[in-house]
Amino acid sequence: MLSSLFFPDQPRSFPLRREVKIVLRALHVPCAGILTGAYLFDVSAATRGAWIAATIVTGLAILLLDLHESGAFLLQVRGLVLAIKVALFAAVPLAGEHAGWLLGALIVLSVVSSHAPSRVRYHVVLGGGRIRGAETRG
Repeated sequence: MLSSLFFPDQPRSFPLRREVKIVLRALHVPCAGILTGAYLFDVSAATRGAWIAATIVTGLAILLLDLHESGAFLLQVRGLVLAIKVALFAAVPLAGEHAGWLLGALIVLSVVSSHAPSRVRYHVVLGGGRIRGAETRG
């Protein structure tokens, strides 16, 4: 059944999943920070482009790990926060001279949401009575 592909009864995992995710986060955070600084200090668009790509690639890799575990991730608070982060990131080209500040706000949102209590981050907002959310840490 297609729903079991997206919402497995037991969240999926693989050996070293936590370690892979930690490495990806360790790459993603400085990429996002350097990108923010590049906007704040008006670094050339060509230089920013590499950091935009690195931030997107590492972020997508983390997202794919979470989706592999269970699509329920998108229905949890942490998935909804991700949707907000993606929308704000997509607005960066429209932010003009305020793009660096928007990216800085995204970093603050990311830190606050990732350090919220697990009962908040892993709460299933949509379909909570029918869908079991992914709960692995790391």
